[in-house]
Amino acid sequence: MAVIERCLTQDWGNPSSLHRKGQEAERHIVKARRTIARILMTSEESIFFTSGSTESSNTAIMGAASRLRHKGMHILTGKSEHPATAENLKRLQEEGYQIEEVDNDPTGKILLDDLKAKIRPDTILVTCLYVNNETGCINPIREMGKIIKETNPDCLFHVDATQAFCKYPLYPDKWGIDLISASAHKINGPKGIGLLYIRRGLHIPSLIVGGGQEMHFRSGTENVPYIAGFGQAADELWAQHKEIDDRLMALKLDLAHRLQTEIDGVCINGPKPEDGACHILNFRVDGVRSEVLLHALEDDGIYVSSGSACSSNKPGDKSRALAAIGLDADQIDHAVRVSFDRFTTKEDTDALVDSLKRQVPVLRQFIRK
Repeated sequence: MAVIERCLTQDWGNPSSLHRKGQEAERHIVKARRTIARILMTSEESIFFTSGSTESSNTAIMGAASRLRHKGMHILTGKSEHPATAENLKRLQEEGYQIEEVDNDPTGKILLDDLKAKIRPDTILVTCLYVNNETGCINPIREMGKIIKETNPDCLFHVDATQAFCKYPLYPDKWGIDLISASAHKINGPKGIGLLYIRRGLHIPSLIVGGGQEMHFRSGTENVPYIAGFGQAADELWAQHKEIDDRLMALKLDLAHRLQTEIDGVCINGPKPEDGACHILNFRVDGVRSEVLLHALEDDGIYVSSGSACSSNKPGDKSRALAAIGLDADQIDHAVRVSFDRFTTKEDTDALVDSLKRQVPVLRQFIRK
């Protein structure tokens, strides 16, 4: 991005400095914060820049637990959460917090009736994904926020919007959401930069103290080039998101149809393609393990994933998301995730189908031997 290059070569000052170069750098941060606040329809004072969704979720969950411990130690979550949430909750459980999972339907979507039934007077936090990163299941967070605030107004609501930000509407001030995590690289921005939304008036402890940057919430010299890149990526994608979403959904539906009609033994995991997120499709190929398949596709210059990218280097860890929708260990071992972005074309999806049609029969024959 041109703005990143500009920050590295021209506006390279420390944004905390009072001289002209510092002010030039600070303007990039102000612009990015204003852009993201506009997209979320919230105040600029609610937007804090972090190193990514993992840091944002850690700060939100651990901060909320610490802030409200005196009111209770009961936390609700989904069964399909990203490790950035699940690992934090595991740590809190070891510290004495009671972590309870809300049931989901067969597609992975959180059941609103079960959520309402499990909220208690001592429930201090509900945390969940907006869009599941493995299956594309979309949770009804607007309705969840309404239920949470009507049932227990003191309970905080954290949404991991990593796969939803700038792709789907997200209005925290209207929807009863207190905390949001998101990352730039999921919207074609730079890796290593993210955001944490904190509802105005809510005070949670900071995990990083020192110099007082980010409105005294997250100390450390700001990553100006990446913050500027995040702001530009968000601005560009949000301006076109409806058109892009429609195009990607058409690509996804065509790909799902071709996979199921042209290749034997393909099964879609999670919601029906038309009901899930436009940019994620999860499927499995009977008789071919995902690890074998993704390396075979890699030879054709096609890159897909098995499970969450953040835990794909841990083969012993089974997908929580796929287990939550009833897949057994063997089925999970055969699951593959395809991700789309605004640069994905029909030629790309056709290339995937052609590669699978050529390689799957060979791989199955090899495995049987």
